Amino acid sequence: MTFFTAKFTHVFQYIISGRRVVYLLLCIFYLPGIFLNAQPKVTRSDISIKQLGVIGLSSVRIRQDPTNGNLYILQRDGVINKVDFSQDSSSVTLTQVYTTSDHGLISPLGMAFGKDGVLYLAGDQISNPDSEYTVGVIMKGIPDSAGSENRAWEVLAQTVRYPYGHVYAHQLSGIAVDPNGKYIYVNSGARTDHGEMENGMRGVGLTDIILKLPVDSTNILLQDDRNWLIEHGYLMADGTRNSYDLAFNANGDLIAPDNSDDRDDPEELNWIQEGHHYGFPWIIGLDNTPQQFSWYNPHNDPLLMPYAWGGGNLYVTYSNDPTYPPKPDSIVFISPILSYGPDADDFRDTATGKIEDASDLGVTIPTFTPHRSVDGIAFDNDSVLAGDLKGDAFVVSFSNNSEIDTLGDMGQDLLAVSLTKHGDTTYTAHVNRLVSGLNSPLSDALVGNKLFVMETGEQYGANNYPKLWEVTLPEGPVTGIKQKGNSPFYFKLNQNYPNPFNPSTVISYQLSVSSHVTLKIYDVLGREVATLLNKAETAGNYSVEFNAGSLASGIYFYSLTAGSFHQTKKLILLK
Repeated sequence: MTFFTAKFTHVFQYIISGRRVVYLLLCIFYLPGIFLNAQPKVTRSDISIKQLGVIGLSSVRIRQDPTNGNLYILQRDGVINKVDFSQDSSSVTLTQVYTTSDHGLISPLGMAFGKDGVLYLAGDQISNPDSEYTVGVIMKGIPDSAGSENRAWEVLAQTVRYPYGHVYAHQLSGIAVDPNGKYIYVNSGARTDHGEMENGMRGVGLTDIILKLPVDSTNILLQDDRNWLIEHGYLMADGTRNSYDLAFNANGDLIAPDNSDDRDDPEELNWIQEGHHYGFPWIIGLDNTPQQFSWYNPHNDPLLMPYAWGGGNLYVTYSNDPTYPPKPDSIVFISPILSYGPDADDFRDTATGKIEDASDLGVTIPTFTPHRSVDGIAFDNDSVLAGDLKGDAFVVSFSNNSEIDTLGDMGQDLLAVSLTKHGDTTYTAHVNRLVSGLNSPLSDALVGNKLFVMETGEQYGANNYPKLWEVTLPEGPVTGIKQKGNSPFYFKLNQNYPNPFNPSTVISYQLSVSSHVTLKIYDVLGREVATLLNKAETAGNYSVEFNAGSLASGIYFYSLTAGSFHQTKKLILLK
């Protein structure tokens, strides 16, 4: 499926979930106060959602720098914007902090921060959209001090020039930094849809893999050779189609969604382990790729819909292919995580073509409805959340095309994925929809009990005003928070005590990282009546006494700002 928009000013090519998207890139700007799509809907009373603002059309990632608490949004054109919150936390503006001239990447898709604040970026340097070759580059930006935005940029690794399958080329994208801060893991997606022949070849050494790279390396030259990658310790896993995002859970296990092909094969969630093979191109979503069998006739395939894109020529991309390589007997394929639903678990029966709901039938699915494009994942690793959401993964699904609609699953939502580990072999999942009605959500970031969901304008239908949403999730008791020495794991503003009060009360708060902190008091008209704090503080727990002896009785508000964290609470003065 190809999408053209004529109002943009520069031409680029890029892939998120396996379909070629040609677009003209709009100059990025902030447009406050525009509400063009319906308000997303939450599925439970203990969750709320609010729009923070409109962001850049080509936004592809949102991440938090743990050393200063700020959120940053990466755009496809190389711009990285800091998210600045308004005084009352009700809206945001974007401040440009880096461009291609700083970090050198023309069209990055991946971004991650280490615990030390080092910023990692990944992308392919394809200056000509019609080029049949590319070079993948991973950059690192080292701050000159903790929390600083002044960075020294250097190449951590880059690939040799390798074949770019520019119909389905997924490129370098998802990045995760391991909990110990020693390695980064980078997705290098497939150059084909399902292992078909593209421009005279199928996959190559540098495609459909997860790379493992030491963070202290510089100028690694990655060869287009699987054996070379294995010998040098750079191959983490093989047989992944397109793990657009990756994240570590509280167990220290690397978890990644994997997008499916244009056929109605389920989308996967995988536990990525070193040395394992996840089946691509021979198996996708536990379905055998039928092109490997001599009897295959795509016109009789119950999972191949006639309107599927198929690279622009469905029955060439899917065809009887006598040269399709046989499944290697020497490789053991690792199965995806099985889901018990109850949501995002629709599938098409491989024998009858009938659409079914797996949990209604009492069966599992590996792992999500086909064509969802599950592209963002974030974990509650600090067990901040309450009840059934504690420790969960939160995933957003990008796709809004007709292929998923016919399966009865609208996608474009936020899911909570509860994972249960079974020994050292596998996980199972229970999946529940928390928010529906988003418009092409592509990335998310969890900060305390606030989940920030980023939409994009890079999709199959028009979203000219992608938005940043803040989802407030139920928070667990403070006493259950794990501590790093005396440093809390997340930011929090507590209710003042006593409340009501006369004339003094105590306001306490906690900082997860060193931050510049302001604490201000406002009246009901929004006028500032006192500034209690305006200084830099290290991570820890704090309290401030507020004496309101000079103020009249009434309702007031106190607002804490620390990096990108903002929270406001009400206090009552009774004299």
